[in-house]
Amino acid sequence: MIRRRHIGAALGLSALALRAPAQAAPGAGPPGQADFPNVELINQDGRRLRFYDDLVRGNRSVVIGFIYAQCGDICPMTMANLARVQSLLGNKLGREVHLLSLSIDPVKDSPAILKGYAERFDARPGWQFLTGRPRDIDAIRRALGAYDRNPVVDRDKTQHTGMLVYGNQARGRWARISALADPQQIFSSVTRWT
Repeated sequence: MIRRRHIGAALGLSALALRAPAQAAPGAGPPGQADFPNVELINQDGRRLRFYDDLVRGNRSVVIGFIYAQCGDICPMTMANLARVQSLLGNKLGREVHLLSLSIDPVKDSPAILKGYAERFDARPGWQFLTGRPRDIDAIRRALGAYDRNPVVDRDKTQHTGMLVYGNQARGRWARISALADPQQIFSSVTRWT
């Protein structure tokens, strides 16, 4: 449980601190399976994956954003921005950096819907669009601090966060950045721990 506090503390940084590399508390080990829900998700190709075991664990950067396919305002803008980041990543995508877009409307966002959404933004291997059980997606959002403390606002998917949570589990480093930040800034931030 102590490790959860370290993740929360790292993710709760002020805007000023987001410009500097995030670090785990002195003497803290990297976050492990107990710090992340190891729930089963399904990607746009219908492949079943465990959130921690298959997507987070390891010495690579993961960039996690929350979307839904019917979103008409912020999601298309953030996806277009991530498509630009994907281009900057080049051959690092899928090897050193993995992009994960998790649906906050998993009841409607089937793998087939997400596959179409991924194709809309020319997602290459290494950028996965994921769905799962609503309670499992919620557990991931809460573990990553990607929720609103006001339950009424949190239930309104149109009010979801426009932040990306990124980190390297093996190194115990986690931070956030706006999904609408300059693509070069996102690229520099998410590749500094690879």
